[in-house]
Amino acid sequence: MDHPLILMVVYRLNVISERDFKTALDQVIKDEDEIIVLYSGLTSLIYNLNFNISKTSEIPKKILNLIENKIGKKRSLFLPSFSGNFFNKNRFFDIKKSIDNNNGILPKLALKRNYLRTRQPIHSYLVYGKTSVLKKINLRSSWGENSLLEFFSKNNARICNLGLPWNKGCSYLHRFEDVYKVPWRYNKEIKSDLFNNGKKIGKCSEIKYCSSLVVPLNYDYKPFIKKIEKSKTFCKSSNKHLKFESIKTNCLDKIGQKIFSKNPWIIVKNKEQTKIWIKNKKEKEMSILNK
Repeated sequence: MDHPLILMVVYRLNVISERDFKTALDQVIKDEDEIIVLYSGLTSLIYNLNFNISKTSEIPKKILNLIENKIGKKRSLFLPSFSGNFFNKNRFFDIKKSIDNNNGILPKLALKRNYLRTRQPIHSYLVYGKTSVLKKINLRSSWGENSLLEFFSKNNARICNLGLPWNKGCSYLHRFEDVYKVPWRYNKEIKSDLFNNGKKIGKCSEIKYCSSLVVPLNYDYKPFIKKIEKSKTFCKSSNKHLKFESIKTNCLDKIGQKIFSKNPWIIVKNKEQTKIWIKNKKEKEMSILNK
């Protein structure tokens, strides 16, 4: 979610102070929220931050410190630490090393701290604070039954986006594809050797709801975004220079139900191309990949 050159900043507006960021945290994450999920990308924000820190490279660390202080030890913070690209290249999962660049810099920093990590080769999450909540979950799939997203739904988690638009930073929206069994996806079990900092400690797996390898989906999340911003649990920073928003999963689930029960194809831009793949090539691709 962050560009690899994020820290090579030559110009900053310096309009968001540390106090401003703390205020935004209070506006976006409420005291009653027990489960908080944070998707982030700091590329657009780093230019605007003025934390009285001489090295730009230290700012993300400060941001993560402020978020951790806000959450405390009695609540649970989840950060995505997806590793699909790493797995496709290396064919194994290491809980200390496997992570893709598009998660953003905050999860990569959290990976170096004392966070607990779920053991899924593609869609893992890092957990801070009250990590005992994971004992309640029998993780099997990426988005559907026995997934973290199902856990977020059942516990009315607050989904937060920092520095990202909803169509770029919220994988929770994929949950509805699994819940409503859209025709452009299919299940595949991903199995992997499990490592801890280079040492093999066992095996892990997850059931991924896959889409076509030859016809990449082109999404249009505008129907979602319009409804998200009108939701009663939608919150955002009052600072126009700080894009920081959130919504509770009970409201997201209602939005998803309205859209997907009526016409799930409304979120797919290349629907005709996708329908041709479903008709002519989906079964063949499934048979090859599930061998």
